[in-house]
Amino acid sequence: MKKSLGMLLLLVIIGCSDNSEPTDSPHEDDKAENSSGISYKIGEANDKVQPPDRDQWTAEDIYEQTEYEPYTGRFFKGLFAHNTFFMVEPGADVGSHESFPDEKVRVQLVERERNLEKVEVVKEKIYEDGEKLAVQIPSQTGALYTFSQEVLGKDDQVLDTDVVVYYVPPEEINARMYVDKLKFAQDDTMEVHIENWGPTILEFGTPYNLQQYTSNRWNDVLGDDKAFPSIGYTLQSEETHTQKIDLSRLELSSGKYRVIKSFDAQNTEVEAVLSVEFEIE
Repeated sequence: MKKSLGMLLLLVIIGCSDNSEPTDSPHEDDKAENSSGISYKIGEANDKVQPPDRDQWTAEDIYEQTEYEPYTGRFFKGLFAHNTFFMVEPGADVGSHESFPDEKVRVQLVERERNLEKVEVVKEKIYEDGEKLAVQIPSQTGALYTFSQEVLGKDDQVLDTDVVVYYVPPEEINARMYVDKLKFAQDDTMEVHIENWGPTILEFGTPYNLQQYTSNRWNDVLGDDKAFPSIGYTLQSEETHTQKIDLSRLELSSGKYRVIKSFDAQNTEVEAVLSVEFEIE
């Protein structure tokens, strides 16, 4: 995944409720690749397991659905009390990174089902020398884990607990890009729709490349001086984003064109490029 995206762009969460098929889609024949040689879609619309809802669990829910005793606040700062769910990449270091040199702390990483039922204890370690409380997530994708840290007293009595959920999304993009019609006037505003079929969250910016098909090849239309707002988007699974392009500002001649955009799958190394063709009358 392009690390610069999260650093340079202000991410906002978007989506719309209408994910129905366009009635005049240029791709009603469902051909996976248009004449540009770049597909308008990657993967397929499917009912695969979707990422967990980050608002699915409160701290109280997690304690009730797992075997851990509740947070008391005697030792921990409650770092996971409000932020209870995180998506991470395979192999990421996770945990609170707190240090308690005078306490005995048990750390567990447990793989879970979606209902938080225990699958297996992946890692367990006792910290007694002030080490930072963290472990490494396995390389497996599409997996759900709880990370727990417990301060232990005499006879290993639990004095305080802090628990958080981590999800490692699959290395996969399923999405398409389309326009509602094939032909536009020179002064139209074109709406380019980006539909995320999941199961990963898409990240992308406002920039796009525009090319015209002339002399039996695709040629760039936008010059280097074309500026785009520094805005980035995250598109949740099963949602659609619409980007409007004011064609009148581009002063395009009649002909065949394509819009090209790049995408990343959040918390993965997966990238994709999609294109959609249209004509200017």
